[in-house]
This record gives sequence, C-alpha cells and structure tokens, in this order.
Amino acid sequence: MKEIDNPLRDYEEYFKDTHEGLSRDFFESLLQRSKVDKQENAALVAEIQRLSKSHADGSSTQGKWKLVRLVLIILAMAPLIGFFEGYLTALIMSPISIGAILWLVKKVNPKIRHLNALLNEVAQQQEQKTEEAWNQMVPLNELYTWDIASRLFQRAFPQVQFDRHLSNKRLVDLQSNYGLSPNFNDDKSILFTQSGAYRDNPFVFVRSKQHWIGSRTYSGSITIFWTESVQNDEGEWVEVQRSQVLTASVTKPFPEYLDRTHLVYGHESAPQLSFSRSPSKLSGLDEGMLTNWRKDHAVKKVEKQARRDVKGGNGQLTVMANRDFEALFNAVDRDHEIEFRLLFSPLAQQEMVELLNDNRISYGDNFAFYKSGKVNVIDSVHLSQTQFHCDPRMFMTYDLAQAQSFFLEFQRTYFKALYFAFAPLLTVPLYREKRSSQLPLDDNSLSECSPWDSEMMANYIGEQVFMHPESVTQNVIRTSNTQDTDGSTLVNIAAYGYKGIPQVDIITVYGGDGNFHPVPVHWTEYIPVSQNSSMIMWNIQSNSAEPDEVKDAELAQRWDENMRRRGVDANTVYVRNGLAARVLN
Repeated sequence: MKEIDNPLRDYEEYFKDTHEGLSRDFFESLLQRSKVDKQENAALVAEIQRLSKSHADGSSTQGKWKLVRLVLIILAMAPLIGFFEGYLTALIMSPISIGAILWLVKKVNPKIRHLNALLNEVAQQQEQKTEEAWNQMVPLNELYTWDIASRLFQRAFPQVQFDRHLSNKRLVDLQSNYGLSPNFNDDKSILFTQSGAYRDNPFVFVRSKQHWIGSRTYSGSITIFWTESVQNDEGEWVEVQRSQVLTASVTKPFPEYLDRTHLVYGHESAPQLSFSRSPSKLSGLDEGMLTNWRKDHAVKKVEKQARRDVKGGNGQLTVMANRDFEALFNAVDRDHEIEFRLLFSPLAQQEMVELLNDNRISYGDNFAFYKSGKVNVIDSVHLSQTQFHCDPRMFMTYDLAQAQSFFLEFQRTYFKALYFAFAPLLTVPLYREKRSSQLPLDDNSLSECSPWDSEMMANYIGEQVFMHPESVTQNVIRTSNTQDTDGSTLVNIAAYGYKGIPQVDIITVYGGDGNFHPVPVHWTEYIPVSQNSSMIMWNIQSNSAEPDEVKDAELAQRWDENMRRRGVDANTVYVRNGLAARVLN
C-alpha cells in the first residue's frame, strides 16, 4: 500500500496511473461478465452511424428539391401575376408557367415522394438497428452500480474507506468526538453526501443548498410626447414634436440560492487551534521583482497584525520563517501559535507551498481552509463542479466504445477531484496519522439513516414533489427522523419556498417637458410558504466499503416484506445507492 509522502508528486508518479489501470481492468471485467461482443457491437454501431449519415444526406437532398418545388410553384403562378400588368404580359408568361407545372408534376413531386419513402425506410432501419444495439448492451448496462467510483477510488487509495451512505453512527461520531456543530447545516439543505474514513479519521463530502434574502432591481419605463416651439434657420417659429423615454427602478427583497460543496474532516491533532484561509492571488505567479515585492508586502501585513496582537495582549502570532508559506497560506486569524507550528512543520509548509503554486498537476490554489478545534473544512471551487453521484443510468448506452470512453473519463475526473480535495490536509503529516482514540461502538439505538441522508434522499426525489402548490421559487428541504418499530426510518419533511405576488410601485420622474410623470414599476413580492410531508426509508444494502451480497439480499428481502405489508407498489419506490424511500403523503 503506497504511503503519502508528498500529495502532489505522489499523484503524478503513482496514484494517477494506478487508478487508471484499476479503472480499465474493472471495465474489462464488467465486459467479460456481460459477454457483450466488441466486434459485433462495433459493426452494429457503424451500421447505425451509416444509416444516420444516409438519413442526414437524404434530408439535405430533400430540402433542396423542396426549394425547387417552391420556385416552380411561384413560376406556375406567373400568368396570374402578369395578368395585373396586362393581357400581353400574361400571355408571354404562360409558356413559363406551363413548363413549370409540367416539371413539377413529372419530375419534382415524384422525386420528393421517392425521397420521403426512402427516408422513412432508412429511419425504420436506424430505429431497428438502434433497438438491436440497446438489447445487445443490456447485460453490460445492468452491471453498473452506484458505488463503482468510490470503490475504484479506495482500491487505488486504500487508506480511504468510503461508506455507501452517511449513517447516523458516522454523523454522531463527528459531532460527539470531534465537535462538529449539530447546527452545521441549519441554514442549508443537504443535496448530497459521501462519507467515510481516512485511517479511521471520519470525513464527509457534503453538497448543500444555501439560502438567503438578497435583492433584485426592477425597472419600468414610459414614453412621453410633447410639442415645442423652436426657431428655424430662417428665424421663423415652428412647432416640433418631442419624445422621451422615462425610466425608473426599485430594489426589492429577492430569495437567493447557491449550491456549495465542502469536505468535513475530523482529526484529533491541534484540538485547540482555529484558523481560516482563502485562495491567494499570489499563488502560482512566476518569480520576479514584482511578485517578490507583493509577497513581502503580504508578509509585512502579517507582521503588523502580530505586533498589534502583542500590544493588545490577545495573541501569540509570529511570522513563520518560510515567508512564501506565510504570504500564500495567510492564516492570520490563527489563535494558538504553538499548535499551528506543530501542525505546519517546515515539511508541511514546504508541501503546502508546492500545492498552492501548482497549476499543472492539481487545481492550484482554489480552496478555502477552515479549522475549528478537531473539525477541518475544505471548500474547493472544483468540488462544486464535481459530479459525485455515480448513477448507473448515466453509463448506459448502446455504443460500447462510447461507454468505455465515458466510463474511464468519469473515473479520472472523480478520482482527481476527490484526491485534491484531500490534498491540502495530506500536506500536513499529522493529518496523515491514524486515529488514536477508540472507534465508536455499534449502537442499535442509532438508526442507520442519518438526518443528512434523509434530506439528501428527499432532494433526490425532487423538491417539486414536496413544495407548496403556490411556491414559485426553489425550495429548501429540511427533515427530521424517527425510528419505526419495524426498523425503518420515518422522515418528516418540511419544504420552504415563496409564493410571488405581483406589485406595482409608481415612481414620479421629471420629464423633458417640464412636468413630473408617474412611471409604473412592476415587481414581485415574495411571501414565505411551506408544506409538510413524510416518507419512509430503509437500507436495502449494507453500509460496508465492499459489497456484502448475503447481507444485501437479506436487507432487500426485509424491505420487500415491509412494503407488501404496507400495501405499497414497488414502482412508487425511489432507490439510491443502498437506500430506498417511499413518499407517504
């Protein structure tokens, strides 16, 4: 098992190629299990592409003939047009009309009918071949699962073990043993989670929808007219018409929404230290006089802050010897200098500077880093653009070559995105150490489905299912869980949105005619609305890092029995990566 020495170089020299090889081998194993024949599929896809090109060429030819038909119809109507110019003109144009009609009847219309029949035949053949290709790929398409990407990640990087879903046990561990605030997501709605542990240190990737009341500016306008008397070049007074567009605007409250993705990592090191840092504009710059001057200026700010803290008696901030680290990392709000220096040893500083300055292998300095006691939060720009879920449906296609290409590219992107989300933490040797405290014991009183995952499941089902009928905005979904006697999880869902009420403000604007005019500005008033619903959830797969077919079959059977007992149609159940849910009302 490869140990991390330098996150940046280790990715380039080992992990990237290792993961690529594992991904190719995994796809090949799926292909062998499916028994889909590469050559047969390639030949069938080539035939579909040939038919598609033939249909496109035929449609182009048909379009040209239809244009000819239009011209001939116009020529056929020439005598009628010429009649208005005179009898002689109409008589002269008659032969042209007769010729156009004959060519239209004898040549053009039969050609278009032939092309129509040909295109219909090609379309039917293309549909038939496409259906044949889909049927050919069914055995492979049925083998994709939700956890493929996470399983390949942890095979390449075994220090990381992913959960199938965020269990209550994992969430309680982060909250009870590491101090993650129970209110961490109070102003958010959970859209996605991916949890696990790095050397038994718990983590969770969480994508959430944030909401706040911002503002929007609305505009309105009217056009006014008036008459003025002006003197012309001859000195005479004449009346002229004037016009002016009068505009007005108002700014009103408006609900704003934003999706953000964080990596939350629990570790026991430096438990009394808190700090924050944001991406630096100095990272990745070429060396030079101007760059060095800007870095020196940034360090002087830190020195100034240190002197201010010492004078005020409320800080121990001292400048690091590695001035590049001090300028680029810029965690000037750190509140425990001893633990900060323990955490960021000279080696850690050096590796962090390498990561921040890199624009070739990684994503560069695109992350914020927050630490509060034992809780560390990484907020990377690339995480918000990463597709975390591995929905099997997105890999399904009738084209084997395309399936393989998309599969491998998705795995590359997934691995790189998650690896470099961890990278700022892995530059710190202390954060790479195994958990020293005892792992939490199994507690049957903790339901497997955490409140975060039930919220994720509700958002997966879709806010349109739960929103108030009058809501015209996005909705923030919040959930709470209770354990049912049969082992399932009952979820109470509250969807918060806004209804829109049209309003008009009349703004008085002074016009060029010397008068004030009322300008109406239409805007929308947003009134909060909410609706409560409920659903039932159940684990239909074990939450182990690798599949447990025996336990999965047992869980799925218990779910089926539970649904039959409740009289629930299986087609109304939503399934996502080992979790099943059914909306009750």
